[in-house]
Amino acid sequence: MKPVKQIVIVHYSLPPVVGGVENMLRPLAEVFSKNNYIVTLLTGEGKVEGVNIKTSTIPDLNPNNPHIKTMQRILGLGSLPEAYEYKLLTFQKRIEMEIGDIETVIIHNILTMPFNLIATEAFWNYIEKNPQKRFFLWTHDLAWLMDDYKNYLYDRRPWSLMKTPPANVTYIAVSEYRKRQIADFLNIPRKKIIVVPNVLKYQDFLRFDENTNLVIRKLNIFAKHPVILLPSRILPRKNLERSIQIITILKKTFPDILGIITGIPEWEDGNLSPYSQALKTLIRDNQMEENIVFLADTFDELNIPHEKNRDVVHDLYFICHIVLFLSTDEGFGLPILEAGAARTPIALTPLPVFREIADENAIYLPTDESIDYNATRLTRFFAENQSKSDFLFKKVFTHYNWDTLWEEYLKAIFEEDTQQSPLTEQ
Repeated sequence: MKPVKQIVIVHYSLPPVVGGVENMLRPLAEVFSKNNYIVTLLTGEGKVEGVNIKTSTIPDLNPNNPHIKTMQRILGLGSLPEAYEYKLLTFQKRIEMEIGDIETVIIHNILTMPFNLIATEAFWNYIEKNPQKRFFLWTHDLAWLMDDYKNYLYDRRPWSLMKTPPANVTYIAVSEYRKRQIADFLNIPRKKIIVVPNVLKYQDFLRFDENTNLVIRKLNIFAKHPVILLPSRILPRKNLERSIQIITILKKTFPDILGIITGIPEWEDGNLSPYSQALKTLIRDNQMEENIVFLADTFDELNIPHEKNRDVVHDLYFICHIVLFLSTDEGFGLPILEAGAARTPIALTPLPVFREIADENAIYLPTDESIDYNATRLTRFFAENQSKSDFLFKKVFTHYNWDTLWEEYLKAIFEEDTQQSPLTEQ
């Protein structure tokens, strides 16, 4: 019998919290469990349980914890909150208690994103104090390279820690594109960064939820054409305003067009965030309220819990005519896999990482050409009915599959005999 190994996987939150990283944590834990690991998911909110899988919660790890939000607000102004050092010490002690003597730790995004800066510094310090352990920084995004965050970053701690690699870590990038960014920005040799792409557990993806029928009837989806799915969070880098403008132009040709924005609008201090409010204003000013909807609003009208977002969005991939995903910055692009799994065409901004994943099996809408011409490209696509989705379907299930993730990627990383991190090799 093989010896049992232990691993800790850390992220701000777990399902039912909605998010791209959250979606992959249960299947990732299951992959390790099936390969003789006892898995502890360390989080601030949510829960995942299973065979040899448990969840441990540190409430201060949750960015939505009220006093963490208060501290983040002060940090956003470039100042350290009055209780920062005390909270940091308390946080570090809690991390030490939860991880204990477990030697292998995966940390998703916390060391490179500013959603909870006290957590960033606490884990950074924990890594520095435990050189005997193996740390893997699974990096989906880097705040220092993203326009959304540049006005809230300062060249001193804790912000500077997001661009300072700890001494004894291995970076895991979710794409070759993100790998190049990490290497160039953090001055790490590319050969010492490992790529493990996001993948799909397609057995779970190809099923439907009972609430989907309620949404279909409410929005009269089957009477609409084309139905355009916008599967993204409500963040400026998701570039949703461009998608709204394109759909507005398309309405001249397709009066029954329907765009569905799947992300849950962000709230700040009881009010809609400025970006969420700006999108709603843009829709209203263009008289598109009947043609572009927020799925969260439909949920509220139907009394569907927001926790069902992921299940209904899954089904909408199979129902919609095209997916529109026009982000200005991404480390990967999970909607590409999901569209491919559903054999649904997808239109993308021509980011290098999107081309890495989809190759030529997508419709690309350059941001340096007019919105009108972007719309013309889509009109032409609908007229010619050319589908690249079958090609993408084959690529997704061949290369981005949870069933093959262990053998193709993780086994070589986590079953190696040496405990020396690639970043400390001579």
